[in-house]
Amino acid sequence: MAQSYENKLYIGTILLERNRWAAERKPSYAVSDWQERFQEDGFDGMELWDNHALLADEREQSALEASGRVAIVNSYIGFEDGDEAEKKRDEAASLVKRLRAPAVKFNLGADPARLPVYIASVKRWAELLPADCRILCECHPGTVAEHPDAAAEMLRRLGDGPFQAIVHPFFCLGELGDWFKKLGSAITHAHVQLRDGDNRFVRLSRQPELVKDRLALMRSWGFRGSFTMEFTEGVRVNEDREALYEAALEDLQILRNIWSGNPS
Repeated sequence: MAQSYENKLYIGTILLERNRWAAERKPSYAVSDWQERFQEDGFDGMELWDNHALLADEREQSALEASGRVAIVNSYIGFEDGDEAEKKRDEAASLVKRLRAPAVKFNLGADPARLPVYIASVKRWAELLPADCRILCECHPGTVAEHPDAAAEMLRRLGDGPFQAIVHPFFCLGELGDWFKKLGSAITHAHVQLRDGDNRFVRLSRQPELVKDRLALMRSWGFRGSFTMEFTEGVRVNEDREALYEAALEDLQILRNIWSGNPS
């Protein structure tokens, strides 16, 4: 399962999913129909929204399994107590194993008072995952890991193991440098999304100097991890899949050029 993730650029299948925030969150497209296109257009793999497999039929699940292109399973399981939450964590672990995904993403809840419960649940869940699977906490606004100090404390409580962190270099709470000061080498993955002053998703080309500066800062801190194109211009607006993909490809090229040292 283990494979190099350094400097890899992935596409988040959630980017093209118009039902990502719907009540039922039922997939509106089959990822397997896009797998070859993703590869041909230069993506190094996929961060697969879990429902694109969990709520798909056996044919789709088998196609995703056979592809070997799932770099990260993007899971939205919870870490509260209870049989239902435990069942969903079991399902997520089984999915990671079936897809032979070398990494899985998770989010913690929002209640600081529940942190001990979250930590204990994550540790139990980790025991169900393959030993070489990277377990990535998305340090996301609205969770107990939304600030650098809190995220560092979360990782400290999780202790030794394959626990790592995801940051949002172009959209985070606090200064990006503070995240690296507090978490350091634990940061191994980044979610790419850029928003304007009105909180609308925009292409990276709208703020090229910000993108260059943030990537330079990440490199100065020794970051050599992976990126997922998470959201882009058109999300929450028209949700036209082809238009979203066109914007994602432009973002991919910009990110690849700047990260490789060829910003032209």
